[in-house]
Amino acid sequence: MIQLERSAQEQIMPIALGLLSHDFQGDYQFNGRSIGKNREQITLALATEFSFQELYGDLEERIKKLERDFIYHKLQEFGTSASYLNPYEVKLLDHLLSDYNPLN
Repeated sequence: MIQLERSAQEQIMPIALGLLSHDFQGDYQFNGRSIGKNREQITLALATEFSFQELYGDLEERIKKLERDFIYHKLQEFGTSASYLNPYEVKLLDHLLSDYNPLN
C-alpha cells in the first residue's frame, strides 16, 4: 500500500509540475508517450507494472533535479486550479504541500 500511495503522490506531482501533460483527447502523456486517461489506473500501473518502471524512474529523476521551493510553488498553484481532483488526491496533495513547505 505504501508503494501505491507513493506512486499516487509521484503521479500528482508530475501533473502539477507539468511533466505529465493532458492532451485534447484526455490522455496523459510523458515524453510524447500516452500513459492513459484515468489517473487511478496510471497510479496503479506506476506502482505495479514492469513496463511503467522506467517511466516512474524518469519522473523521479526529473523531480529530484528541481528546487524544493519551485516544487512547493507549483504544488500550491496546482491546488488552487485542480478542481477535478478526487478527495484522496486532495489529501495526497496536502501531504505533498506539507512535505515541501519551506517553513518545515
